[in-house]
Amino acid sequence: MAKGRNLLWQQAMSYLVLALLCILPAWSCGKKAVKPQAKDSNIATNSIGMKLIYIPPGEFMMGSPDSEKDRHSDEGPQHRVRISKGFYMSVTEVTQAQCKAVMGSNPSSFQGDDLPVEQASWNDAIEFCNKLSQKEGKGYRLPTEAEWEYACRAGSTTRFYFGDGDSQLSHYAWYDVNSGSKTHRVGKKKPNAFGLYDMHGNVLEWCSDWYDAGYYSQSPGDDPKGPSTGQYRVFRGGRWGSSANSCRVAARNFLTPVDCSFSLGFRLVLDF
Repeated sequence: MAKGRNLLWQQAMSYLVLALLCILPAWSCGKKAVKPQAKDSNIATNSIGMKLIYIPPGEFMMGSPDSEKDRHSDEGPQHRVRISKGFYMSVTEVTQAQCKAVMGSNPSSFQGDDLPVEQASWNDAIEFCNKLSQKEGKGYRLPTEAEWEYACRAGSTTRFYFGDGDSQLSHYAWYDVNSGSKTHRVGKKKPNAFGLYDMHGNVLEWCSDWYDAGYYSQSPGDDPKGPSTGQYRVFRGGRWGSSANSCRVAARNFLTPVDCSFSLGFRLVLDF
């Protein structure tokens, strides 16, 4: 009899466990559903198909050391800069298709939807940022010169983000050796450690700063934004017609805000 009672007790317990397994999901259905949250992605895609990647805050040495090959005087003194807040940066230069989607027109000399937009002045780039910001209710802008160099270096301290030598540049950039004297589809060369493409070539890229050859000697250490006024605006990077030395991370260039060229485009930063 004891053995029979034990068997009955075991069966009863089994039924109870099964019942609880069935009931518990029903109880949870009475509560607000809590969905598992995916980790935040480092890449965002906006309304015009532009991909932007998160650039984390950090510190770096801005400019070039006195010993760097092909260095220019306005790249010094090399100084430590802290980028205190992360931001999103477009993975590639703004394309002609993206320009048409926002501006309704395309000023470029070399035509193609996936080619970088060029023949855009600094004023044109600002107008693009403002219109896209209004369209999406977000804050798009040009990168500061410090943000641009920080993003390009991606932790590197060398002439290029991949090293010091010119011999590998063709793997990372369209420049005078391999471009055929024209722009090329964005994102077809190797990216840097942050996942950004074409920082060393294809087209030059406007920054938000006024240019001053001596600014680095008085630049603040945290989030420098350039001089308060000036005649010229800074642009960075290399272009399809640049020699290797002009594609270096620290190389600086400038034009007036109304100047444009078939070598000059831009990429965006998104604040959040």
